[in-house]
Order: sequence, then C-alpha cells, then structure tokens
Amino acid sequence: MTRASKADGGVAFRKLAVAVLSSFLMISGLSGAALAATEIKVALITPEGSTWTNALHKLAKEVEHQTGGEVVFRVYAGGVSGDELDVLRKMQVNRIQAAGFSGVGLGVILPEMRVLEAPLMFRSYAEIDRVKDKLFDRFVAGFAEKGFVLLGFAEAGFVYFFARPSMTGSGGLDPLKMWAWKGDPVAKATLEAFGIKATPLHLADVNTGLETGMINSFYSPPLAAVAFQWYAKIRYMLDFPIVNSTGAFLIRKNTFDRLSEDHQKVLHEQSRRFCDELIRLSRKENEEALEVLKASGIEFEKPGGDQVQLFEKSAREVHAENVDKLYSRKLFEQVQEILWEYRQQ
Repeated sequence: MTRASKADGGVAFRKLAVAVLSSFLMISGLSGAALAATEIKVALITPEGSTWTNALHKLAKEVEHQTGGEVVFRVYAGGVSGDELDVLRKMQVNRIQAAGFSGVGLGVILPEMRVLEAPLMFRSYAEIDRVKDKLFDRFVAGFAEKGFVLLGFAEAGFVYFFARPSMTGSGGLDPLKMWAWKGDPVAKATLEAFGIKATPLHLADVNTGLETGMINSFYSPPLAAVAFQWYAKIRYMLDFPIVNSTGAFLIRKNTFDRLSEDHQKVLHEQSRRFCDELIRLSRKENEEALEVLKASGIEFEKPGGDQVQLFEKSAREVHAENVDKLYSRKLFEQVQEILWEYRQQ
C-alpha cells in the first residue's frame, strides 16, 4: 500500500469514527431527553408551614416516588407567584402548570363554581361533601372545556366575620370597613348586600390595611386568620358562619395530556388522596384555630334573632343576583334539591 493510500485510509477511518461517535452522542442525548423528569411548577398563595402547603409538599414527594422520579413538582408557595389572578395569567403562558385555588380563582375560570360559595347555603360539612360528590363530574367537564384538569376539591373552611369594633351593637355591621379580595366582585357584592362597606385589597395587603386603619375587619376561616396572623389585629369574631370557602387543585390540560397514562393515573389518584386528606386536616385545624382565637382574647359574639333574619334576607338577595349571572337557575335549584333530599334522611 502506498503512503497516499494509507493516508486516504486513515482519513476515511477518522471520518467513520467521528460519524459513529456523533451518532452515539446524538442517541445518548435523545435518550437523556426522553428520560428527563417532567417538572410541574405548582403555585399556592398560602404560606410555607401552613396546613395547605405542607400537604402539597407531601403530595409532591409521593408523586415523585410513584413515578420513579419522572414527574416532579416545584412548589412556589406564600404568594411568590402573585395572587390567584397572577397565577392564572402565568398558567395561560405555561410559566406555571398547576395551582391550588380558592373560589376566587376557580370562579374566574368557571363562574358556576361559585354556587358552592352561596352565602348561608350549607349547614354542615356533610352537606358540602354531598353536593360536591354529586356535582364532581359536572365540574370536571366544565374545567376541561376551559383547558384545565380538576384533580380534586379542597376547602379553607367556613368563613366568619372578624372585626375590631363589635358587630352586634345597635349599629350592627355599619361601622365595618371590611377587606374584600381585589378582583373578586362576588365577595364585594356579597358584603355590600349584608350592609358592609367593602374595601378591595390584594391578599398580601390585608395586614397593612388592618395596621393603618384602611380596614377594620375581614372575612376568613379561623385557620386562615391564624395562618396569616390577621387575628392579632382584631377583637371580635361573629360566631355565625356565612359561607363555605371552597377550593380545588387544577393542572393545565395540555400539561396533563403530555404525561403517560401511568403517570396520569398516579397524579389523579395521589391528588384525590391529597385533597381528601387536606379537607380532613383543614376541618380539624379550623376547630383548633377557634381555640387559638379564644385563648388570644378574641371575643366570640352571637348575632341576635333580628340580625340573623337580616342575614338570611341578604343571602337570598345575593342568590337572586347571582342566578343566571354566575350560575344557572337550573344548577342552583339542583343544589337546593340535593340539600333538601339530604336533610330528609
């Protein structure tokens, strides 16, 4: 073999080697990409260390474990992603893929969900559970049409009025300047129907509002009042639950659809388990929060009979206002029928 032919052979060999190595690296890269974990960014407005956020961290660990590390959650808690309306905007552009929402965010996506927060509609947790169970498939379909998967219901608990001035005196609720969640016209309209001056603020501004006197009252489940430390700035709680604060865990449908069937099943099963456990804990810890409030010196006031009648009249006005605006009359009547049947047992 001549020197030239040897050189040509060496060049050919090197080209072949480079081609094989390139193919190997390409295949390895593709394999690595295929095996890369699917990261799901999840937002919550509740603070780190709270019942809701702790439960979500447990869910994240279980999903990662059951999928062999192929589906992982990155949790953004404490409102670092903004309030619920900010989170929704980020979900629309895929910066956030999943979130826990209160009725405020849920109502922006699917307004008829607010039927679960009709004032004075529910008398017990058992009634809430019955209605949610009966309507679950309906809401699943409704969220799917909006591009979301309903992974499970949650809740914050029954909502009470908290204030610095007494709420049962001669003026009743007249002295109140109450926080209303900014961007939630339903809450504002409900408060005003009860004769309360509503002051819309972002959730993060409630403490400042209480400190500066911009507001002197707020509505909240007991657990949230403690978790956000709002209770330290008021003196009274009206011992009369006004509404149940609902919630749910949602994921973008196109994110969910990209998961394998096995991973979808894990996410569905674990999320339902997570939501059921969260509801159980929330109810238990709301009862414990009531004891914290009492121990802190907050006075629990009972409304008089005339005040209760006024509340009931105001609630009926809110229901009439929201029928055909947020939810259909048919849906509202269906909820009433479910409750009537349950109460006959």
